[in-house]
Amino acid sequence: MSKEKFNYAKAYPSDYVRNLDLGGEDKTVKITGWRYCDETDIGKNGEQMEGVVLLLTGTEKGLVLNVTNFASIRRIHGDDPETWIGKKVILYPTTTRFGPDPKRPCIRVRNVNPATGKAPDILQ
Repeated sequence: MSKEKFNYAKAYPSDYVRNLDLGGEDKTVKITGWRYCDETDIGKNGEQMEGVVLLLTGTEKGLVLNVTNFASIRRIHGDDPETWIGKKVILYPTTTRFGPDPKRPCIRVRNVNPATGKAPDILQ
């Protein structure tokens, strides 16, 4: 038996940013690019993912945006992901209800613009 401390991320690596990558803390990241999901983006269920993948500073992994996170960034930085490039967002680890799992780990985007420290107008 190994005396090495178990590391889930090491045992089960991912090509995408996930809850574990945040180390339990908020992380401010700069958006460096984006792309639509394509045939190379396959989920754990074996099906092709849909949506947008953000490219971020500090990692080669992409962040696949679900509808909730896309909407959060849209409220902060506008509708077009092209205008998000060079701007920052705050990611945080949390949980959400997903199917029968009441506490599935996930990443969310804080409802605040890191440049201003203010929350966007909720009606945007």
